[in-house]
Amino acid sequence: MKLFGRSLEKVIAEQRAQRSPGRAPGAPGLNCIVLGSGGREYAIAWRLARDRSVATIDVVPGSAAMQLFARTLDFPPTDVARLQQHLAAAHIDLGIVGPDDLIARGLGDDLRRAGVAAVGASREAGRLEWSKSFAKEVMDEAGVPTASWRAYPSVAAARAALEERDGPVVVKADGLAAGKGVVVARDRAAALAALDLSVMREGPVIIEELLEGPEASLQALVDGETVVALPPARDHKRVGDGDTGPNTGGMGAVSPTRVLPDDEAADAAAALVAPVARAMVRRGTPYRGVLYAGLMRTKDGFRVIEFNARFGDPEAQVTLPRIEGDFARLCVALGEGRLATYLATEPLRISPRAYVAVAVCAAGYPAAPRRGDRISGLDDLPDGVYAFHAGTAAAPGGGYLTAGGRVVHVIGSGDTVAEARAKAYAGAATVRFEGSFYRSDIAAEEL
Repeated sequence: MKLFGRSLEKVIAEQRAQRSPGRAPGAPGLNCIVLGSGGREYAIAWRLARDRSVATIDVVPGSAAMQLFARTLDFPPTDVARLQQHLAAAHIDLGIVGPDDLIARGLGDDLRRAGVAAVGASREAGRLEWSKSFAKEVMDEAGVPTASWRAYPSVAAARAALEERDGPVVVKADGLAAGKGVVVARDRAAALAALDLSVMREGPVIIEELLEGPEASLQALVDGETVVALPPARDHKRVGDGDTGPNTGGMGAVSPTRVLPDDEAADAAAALVAPVARAMVRRGTPYRGVLYAGLMRTKDGFRVIEFNARFGDPEAQVTLPRIEGDFARLCVALGEGRLATYLATEPLRISPRAYVAVAVCAAGYPAAPRRGDRISGLDDLPDGVYAFHAGTAAAPGGGYLTAGGRVVHVIGSGDTVAEARAKAYAGAATVRFEGSFYRSDIAAEEL
């Protein structure tokens, strides 16, 4: 039988292929889904797999490496109809949104509409990341210290303003730019050159005061006005040793960090994150999810550089292993809006162990990373070392190929940062592929 030129059997087969494999309702344990495919999402799924309360883990679209502990489904998470069908068929209880672009597309809202406990800010609350000018406005309203700033509606307007001044500034694209939309310009010439970058062309553009000092990453669980600090970390953004070269998505991270010790995290969150959470409630767009504050410790104290509306990458790789107890049930409580009640009986516990992540990258990163090279050494990592895949694909006949800029985050753990760092670098030296490189000074300043 023909249907618009195609056999009815073929149409039925295509439709069946679009249906998610179902699960029987009522089975014990939590059914979880993670949206995304990079190193952060690998870390989230890896951490969920360590909870006895978790029955199943799906990752959309995930990667071949995640199939060691999760089921991956090869469809774009932005296919909302397909996603909704899967959420129902698989009886998903908990959903965690990984990347910033999915927050900006409203995937947190889509999960909530399906009745899923969602760790992912609403699209409107997520403006704290996808609009830097909005974040600055909220910080000013909330009295949170940040760099002085001004927004310009276009590159032309920003260029005209720079012609009237000289000296160091920071030039930022207002929207999402995968960690590459920030340029530290030491003089007018460098600032004007920054405006020629493709990420700046659509505008608006932010020009702000250049702050000086060491940086720290503070992630917090935010449920309306309830704010709970996670262990701080320190990220290394620039591609080269000594913080040289262009910005990247992150070349490595360490937790704990001397810049913001664990025992100071709660006070920092109360001063720098909680006022913003309260301001969002007053605006009628309460925040529910993970809110990441990029901080700089200046001579006048901490200043907020930016907010991200999700777990950091690679901060998740070094902080999630430090969260003890049932991470999945903690996330469900956050997603259901009962974080404070849950923590009253199950206080957050943080491991004293240290973790260091080193990103092993492909040649050409961050501009045009090379792909398709076979990776070796992943089966020979030392004890206490983990490989969190960020940009890999299955190779014919087994193993993995490079499929992104940051290919693998090698994670070392230890009783001290020094021990964790030594293990991470021993592991990074083991992972090999054509053109691979990594920074040699991740966490060096912590020693």
